[in-house]
Amino acid sequence: LGNDVTSDIAIRKAINVAIDRQALVDGVLEGFGTPAFTVCDGLPWWNPETVFKDNDPEKAKQLLADGGWQDSDNDGILEKGNLKAEFSLLYPASDQTRQSLAIAVADMLKPLGIKINVEGKSWDEIYKKCYSEAVLYGWGSHSPMEMYNLYSSTRKGINSYNPGHYSNETVDEYMEKALRALSEEEAITYWQKAQWDGATGLSFHGDAPWAWLVNLHHLYLVNEKLDIGTPKIEPHGHGWPITDNIVEWKWYE
Repeated sequence: LGNDVTSDIAIRKAINVAIDRQALVDGVLEGFGTPAFTVCDGLPWWNPETVFKDNDPEKAKQLLADGGWQDSDNDGILEKGNLKAEFSLLYPASDQTRQSLAIAVADMLKPLGIKINVEGKSWDEIYKKCYSEAVLYGWGSHSPMEMYNLYSSTRKGINSYNPGHYSNETVDEYMEKALRALSEEEAITYWQKAQWDGATGLSFHGDAPWAWLVNLHHLYLVNEKLDIGTPKIEPHGHGWPITDNIVEWKWYE
């Protein structure tokens, strides 16, 4: 909402299409992850129709051209009227993984004529600027409520939820129906339609308010004498850590 560049859907869709997510997994995560296309890839309420072909710079260039972006002064940065295709991407300075992802994405998009200024900040600074600048967030949850919190118009600007003030009446309606559903199966249908119903949605095929990058595989080195039982699928690190099942752990001499 607070950035004229990232509020342009042609910019957001071009960014989504141009990013080589597998390269991010291989180069930044050293293979310990998967490409990400939504906030809920692979979970029961995920809509598989949200997947799209990325690493397609030619399509990205076409999206930008169709959206009215061109480099008329030949400085390597696209413009639309007096507006330059340039914005900042903030990340928490203490997080090396996010720093590497941010730099890699900026490098991928530079050939398109989109200039991203990568800036490491404290969370205090990020919270002040998250309504006007792009932020490399980390999310992950075992609940569809995370989708609701990130995309519902009722959550606009509440802490880190929906910082772009995304709003789509149809998406809101689907998610409210999901919350009121009387069965899990019915709710899942509405969660999936909120992502993409064939005409609109919160995913890339619809409004593309986010550009999801990668899903992390949480990697640990474990002493051979320690049996950690059967770990649960771990979402974002502080939401459900590896120690969740510590009562099952056993030490063998």
